[in-house]
Amino acid sequence: MKINQNKIILAPLLPNDFYLFEIWLDKDYIFKWFCPNGVLEKEDWYNEVKNSNGSFNHMKHFIVLYDNIKIGFCFYFDLHFEQDYTQKQYNIFVEKNNAFEIGYLIGEEEYLRKGIGKIIIQKLEEKILEIGGKEIFADPLAGNIPSIKTLLSNGFVKINDQDYRKKLI
Repeated sequence: MKINQNKIILAPLLPNDFYLFEIWLDKDYIFKWFCPNGVLEKEDWYNEVKNSNGSFNHMKHFIVLYDNIKIGFCFYFDLHFEQDYTQKQYNIFVEKNNAFEIGYLIGEEEYLRKGIGKIIIQKLEEKILEIGGKEIFADPLAGNIPSIKTLLSNGFVKINDQDYRKKLI
């Protein structure tokens, strides 16, 4: 299958998409990277995505569509609003609208290893540039070689394990 980059769309994640996110997160090849600390981490992801109490309004979650088929999930958030995490993970202080963290997954196996992750990152980068972002961060686990290779192929630089960055400006 040849992927047409123009057919990949990042649409806002809506409540009727939550069930898909839950299904994808339960898949072994996703769970091990998104929930390395187990089931409680999975519950944290559900709470973040559902944003029931509004505490994650600074996070933008998307469903990834290919030719109108829901195939994955991605997000970005302004690191300014997560200073404790940002200090611990990246050892920096971030001003608002300056640095953003991204994440993504491809939930439908037939779309793996097709270059879609690279396109998702490019589309997230476009969205972050539109709002004035200057740097993008990602924190893949050291063993997640496919994700690390995808980040590097998109111009990210490894600072440390779980610390990959790309300057936009």
